[in-house]
Amino acid sequence: MDGYEFEYQCAKILKRKHFSKIKVTQSSGDQGIDIIAFKHRKKYGIQCKYYTHPVGNKAVQEAYAGANFYDCDKAVVMTNITFTKSATQLAQKLDVELWPNCPVTPFYSLPFKIISLLNAVLFLYAVLAFLSLKPEFDFIHLPFVPDTLTLVIILTASISGIFGWSFFLCNLIAAGAYLYLAFHTLILPTYAETGSCTNIHMLSLIPAGVYLLHAGWIKIRK
Repeated sequence: MDGYEFEYQCAKILKRKHFSKIKVTQSSGDQGIDIIAFKHRKKYGIQCKYYTHPVGNKAVQEAYAGANFYDCDKAVVMTNITFTKSATQLAQKLDVELWPNCPVTPFYSLPFKIISLLNAVLFLYAVLAFLSLKPEFDFIHLPFVPDTLTLVIILTASISGIFGWSFFLCNLIAAGAYLYLAFHTLILPTYAETGSCTNIHMLSLIPAGVYLLHAGWIKIRK
């Protein structure tokens, strides 16, 4: 993928995020803005950077100037990687939004979609389980309600996964929580009862593996 292809990939990401009137600007004379898009009645001026190293101050400055040129309400820099500390500080001062770790292919975002669905289901399940413990919600009937510690870890795993996909520490927390859930609720009880575990039970380790791999991916690119 080159820089131009990444711009169109960013446009696809914006479409999935429910932006409208998305327009990729001309490759020359774009005044530092690669995409113009609208959301919630606000006009976004977006610069796209496809780099192999953290994005620095220049991109922030160009996005800020270009957004003002196009009369945008928001200036944004999207990149497949991360930003330098200096760029982050400048963006905060200029009120430029930074969107790191944008997926470069649809295949990269597939694990995120699958894990996001799992996180949402587990979060809903944990909330309903907590409510079912209260007398006023005795109409909620679940086939299985785990102990309080397990419910807290389910909430920790799902919340860290939902809000922390782009952050190294959140990925580690989610990985640890899912690892605990896999061993505590499936692998160890099954092994204690039957003396063995099937491959199906071992599949419960996949979410922890995904978050560990993604944490490593984030760390390498910082």
